[in-house]
Amino acid sequence: MNYSKNMKRYFSKYRIHLALVGIAILLIVTIAACSHHSEGSDVEALTTTPKTTATETVAQTDISTVASTTEPEPEYVSLGEFKLTAYCGCSKCCGVWGENRPVDSEGKTIVMTAGGYRAAEGITVAADTNVLPFGTKIYIDGHEYTVQDRGGAVNGNKIDIYFENHQDALNFGVQYKEVFILKGSEPND
Repeated sequence: MNYSKNMKRYFSKYRIHLALVGIAILLIVTIAACSHHSEGSDVEALTTTPKTTATETVAQTDISTVASTTEPEPEYVSLGEFKLTAYCGCSKCCGVWGENRPVDSEGKTIVMTAGGYRAAEGITVAADTNVLPFGTKIYIDGHEYTVQDRGGAVNGNKIDIYFENHQDALNFGVQYKEVFILKGSEPND
């Protein structure tokens, strides 16, 4: 019995040492294999740089990788100045389409747009779909909206912004703002 316990202690002590030696050998083999790559490779430069610790090398590599993978700033294209108005889902704003709307489980009116979307404040706008087709992302004062609706009075350079309630739509009033889209997503390209 004592022999078995002593052997377990002996092997558990040396198992840790053996694992560390194995890791060290693996690192040495990896570095040696990398140094035999073609001249000018990034791996060779990292393994032969004098007076650089492994931690510094990893940190330098991580920073350069992050710097090279950051996305460039998006470029915007101005569509010009548009007349902005506002609407909600009520019958005063939408006429007969604002009557008898269904209600969700929370008691909120469900407003479906002409494009088949559920209208959402801060997202939905109505536009002339000959100018801005359904699904077009537009930017007004840095805020992104999506063309999801159209209206009988929304023609040319006019945009109607959706609000959840009538008073907020009235408070918005009429404004004139420059409208942008992302470069490369211009309608009718």
